[in-house]
Order: sequence, then structure tokens, then C-alpha cells
Amino acid sequence: MTPAKSHRFLFSLLTAALFASAATAQSNIIVTNGSKANVRARESRANIWADPAPPNSVFDRWTGNTELVEDVYAASTFVNPLSKNISLTATYRPASPFSFTQETISGVSVFYYIPPDPVGVIFRFHGTGGSAQSTLSSVESRLFSNDAVASGFGIVALDSVDRVNGEWSLAPPPNNPDLNNVQAIIANLRQRGLISPNAPLLAQGTSRGGIFSSLVVYFQNFRADAIYIAYGANAVMPQTTVPTIFCLAANDDQEMVGPAGNQNAYNQVLNLQGRGIMASYNLHQPSAVYPERFWRVANLTENDSHVIYNALKSNNFLDGRDLLVANPRNSNWQAAIPNQYQPYLTGIGTVLSAAYANHGFFSDYDSRVLRFFSTAIAASSNKAE
Repeated sequence: MTPAKSHRFLFSLLTAALFASAATAQSNIIVTNGSKANVRARESRANIWADPAPPNSVFDRWTGNTELVEDVYAASTFVNPLSKNISLTATYRPASPFSFTQETISGVSVFYYIPPDPVGVIFRFHGTGGSAQSTLSSVESRLFSNDAVASGFGIVALDSVDRVNGEWSLAPPPNNPDLNNVQAIIANLRQRGLISPNAPLLAQGTSRGGIFSSLVVYFQNFRADAIYIAYGANAVMPQTTVPTIFCLAANDDQEMVGPAGNQNAYNQVLNLQGRGIMASYNLHQPSAVYPERFWRVANLTENDSHVIYNALKSNNFLDGRDLLVANPRNSNWQAAIPNQYQPYLTGIGTVLSAAYANHGFFSDYDSRVLRFFSTAIAASSNKAE
């Protein structure tokens, strides 16, 4: 064997040994009370998920080798699988059960739950075609409310005035009926003692509801805003001083947002930060449809989730890493779902949308949004002092 061939041979052996070492490290991610994504050689990030919280509890944090975890307080996060053997456990904390009160206030349907002395009260604004009820009942969006209430926040969700298209008005005041309704609902709840005059008000808007929420927080002096799969209203974002966190989707497929809208939101964050305003840009990436993913759908068990996963896998809707091979909005995955799960297609579709990272609400950033809210409240309180 020539010296050159000898060197190449030794290099090949060394490379094979390194890959084998990486594969060994990857196989030694142990997740208790949760799941992990399939990881290929040399990948430096692995997605992990906590199992659905037991009754009367919510996810708390990851314990174990957490120095390698991207966000220990997020039920869905990433871990570096290559550095060493990793053992992680999803833990949960008690959460008192709660229910929403439904009333008609200012002519629109309002759902609310406000605990005594809340950390803050989050007004939630649905996307086009939605409603207050759909905002609170949708699989991914329901998890946000659960996490928020468990962290001491109150929730108020209301319908837009437009009940034909389910759209929020983006007109400036005083000729915006939806802005007028928000103001009237706040006054109503304060007059009845359900919201104290000093309670911090916050907003969370989805899609067109996100554009609308930027108007609400600007004109009604809220403490912070969380905009999902949208950007802020161009008319107010250059002037607003309200801390804003954006949660966008990498595969957003809607004409109103898409890549251009994601870029607009990013530019708005740079503008806010450049003016010294607290702002955060977060781009949700596609993630694996792991076997337990549908367990979060109400009334489905862990075994049900495995059956649904296997149906999608065997019909080639998932690739070797369990990522969706096509946009679930038009891939006809519904035909692969066994008949007994046809009543759950809406919930399954919501979960698939989050996995594909297209235009839909997702619960992965619950923790970072609530922490952003708490930081914004604390900062505004310090300024007041």
C-alpha cells in the first residue's frame, strides 16, 4: 500500500469511527415523559417533546442534562444530541381547573376567565373566519390558554363584529367598530370589578387578528403584544412603543403573509429594537410528526395517536425523519385516516399544520411568549416607579 493510499485508508477509518461515535451519542438520548425526533449522523439539534400534561397540571420544565437543552421551560424544544449521553425528564406542575364564562357584551360574544389579582389579562383575537370560541377550543390554541392561566394570567376572547367573513376592521379610530368594542368590554369588566384599573392588559392576535392586535395595543395603551403568523399594522408600527413578540411560521402559505409578511415582521422588529423598544422575532420551523403527536387532541389516547401516525407513515405522507412530505392543506392526508378517527379530522389537521409550520396557530412558543409578557409588565412597572 502506498503512503497516499495508507493515509486515505487511515482517514477513512477515523471518519467511520467518528460517525459511529456520533451515532452512539444520538442513540443515547433518553426522554422520560416525552418523545424525541429521529436524528441522523452529524445533526447537532434534536427535537424533544413532553407528553400531554396529566389532568389538572401543565408542563413545567425539563430536568436532567439540561445544559444542552435550548429552552428548559418549553414543552417542545431542541437538544444537542452529539456532545454526550443525555437523559431528560419532562416534569409538570399543578394547575387548577378553570372554565370560561360566555356573555354578550357590546353586541358581540365574549368568553373570559379572570382569576383574582391576575398577573395580567390577555385579550385574544382570532384569525379570519374564526371566533372567540374557536380561538379557545382549537387544539394548539387551547394549550396556550391553559399555560397562561396556570401562570396567573386571565383570558378574554371576543368575536369580531363581522360575522360573515370573521374579519377584524383595520380602520383607524373612531370609526373602527372592533376597537370600540374592545374599549367597551374593558370598561364593562372594570365597572363590574372583574378587571382592576391597574391590571396589566396584553394582547395575542392570530393572522389578521394579529394585525388588529397591534392597533389595540397602540390605541388603548396595552403593556405588550404577541402577534402570531402576521405582522403589525403598517400604520402604527413605526410609532408604537408597545413591546411586541412575533411568532411566524417558516412555511406560511397565505397570500396575506407568506415570505413577504415574515420579512415585514422581521423589519418591524428591527425598527422597534432600533428605537429601544423590547421586541422579539421567532420563526417556527417544521418538526417531526412523531408517534405521540396526536395525543394532545381531546379524547384521543396515546394508542390512538400511534394508529394515526402509522396510517400516515404507511401511506407515505411522512419521510424518513417523520417530516411531512407535502403541505397538509392540500395533500389529501384525510383519506389515510382510519374511519374511527374521521370525527377528529379538524384536530388532526391543526396538529399537522403546526408540524408543517404553515399558516396556523402553534403552541411551541407558549413559554417564551408568557415570559416576554412578564418581562414587559415588570419593565413597565419599574418605569412607573
